Amino acid sequence: MSQAQKQSFITKQILTKEELTAIKELTDICNRHENLHMRISWDMLQSRPGVEINDFLFYTDNQLVGYLYIDSWGIEEKELTGMVHPDYRRRGIFRQLFNASKEECESRGAERLLLICERSSSSGQAWIKSLDAEHDFSEHEMVLENFQESMVFDDRLIFRPADSGDLDLLVTIRVGSFGDTTEDVRPNIEKHLQDPSQHYYVATLGGADIGCKEPVGSLRLDEGAESIGIYGFGVLPEYRRRGYGRQMLEEVIHTIRAKSQKPIMLDVDVDNTPALALYRSCGFQIKTTYDYYKIDLK
Repeated sequence: MSQAQKQSFITKQILTKEELTAIKELTDICNRHENLHMRISWDMLQSRPGVEINDFLFYTDNQLVGYLYIDSWGIEEKELTGMVHPDYRRRGIFRQLFNASKEECESRGAERLLLICERSSSSGQAWIKSLDAEHDFSEHEMVLENFQESMVFDDRLIFRPADSGDLDLLVTIRVGSFGDTTEDVRPNIEKHLQDPSQHYYVATLGGADIGCKEPVGSLRLDEGAESIGIYGFGVLPEYRRRGYGRQMLEEVIHTIRAKSQKPIMLDVDVDNTPALALYRSCGFQIKTTYDYYKIDLK
């Protein structure tokens, strides 16, 4: 590296339009270099509240060559995603970005870091191995290609939009479906309900032999600039394997398609065989796979 090169490292609470453009250009370069699909939440980057440092940028000769960001969600656990220009790797840039973000998370009381690395990124996986990081879980990102409908519906299942008045119901379903704690789930759902780009749906079952509006499942739509994601898709254990999950999925796809032709995507744990089979049967195909590694800050 020439000694004449000017380097600068900056942290930001709010990104400018110019910085967002530079991040997008760097992401495109890194994606093309390894044929990746890096998970960048552009809507989140454009709507930072401006109260915390979440973005870390490294420049060489006024060119953005390194970037890392902290996800806005979560308190005890913070997700990190970052990248370095292929021509500027092995120079300690990413370690500087990582160390600064780690110190920031520690100062805010975070207990764990969750590093997201695309499985097909050889450079990212190599860097992860250099850390004291433990593999936590992996998930496929799937995209709807050819929608396959079963056309089998139970008229007793009511699938409808949810609002703040359904908070307790949404918490009950989330806790029962995923085994999360109420303390972890409730604040996140409250935050999502206040976000105009997030839309919850709930499924209940009613009938003379069942009772009135028994909770069955729920999911959340995340409406991004380029795609619409289906997240938090859960069905309570006692109502699984009855076709209700399939019915919920088909109904929400119809709801999306009535308003938008954006790609529809979702995530699924690589070990969740029943869910993976359901999504494939509906026409979803695996686009890429992400590995999540955790670092205990305690």
